[in-house]
Amino acid sequence: MKRLAILTAVASVLCADGASAQYNDGPACIMFEHANFRGRALEMEADDVVSFRGGQFWNDRVSSVIVRRGCTLVAYEDTQMEGRSIEIRRRIRNLADGDWNDRISSAECTCDDY
Repeated sequence: MKRLAILTAVASVLCADGASAQYNDGPACIMFEHANFRGRALEMEADDVVSFRGGQFWNDRVSSVIVRRGCTLVAYEDTQMEGRSIEIRRRIRNLADGDWNDRISSAECTCDDY
């Protein structure tokens, strides 16, 4: 019985550490080609910046985003972080709801204590 309690305690510590490590090892921001987090995904780490020129695949193709807690994705309508912008701090299943579907041409992902 004592051995079972020790094994259970060790297993719960290992699982808790694994979940914590997984949380910190994942991407900070993810942009998706289609609504509902479908299609190709572009993962960004904290302090990553992307700028798409016309003709590049991701230019004006982002339709949904996931932003990790404590992080912010600032998306811009034009390349080089210019033009109209939006700050996103959560998941958005469909950017068409906010008039940003297929309009992102550059973005930067920042995080607090990431």
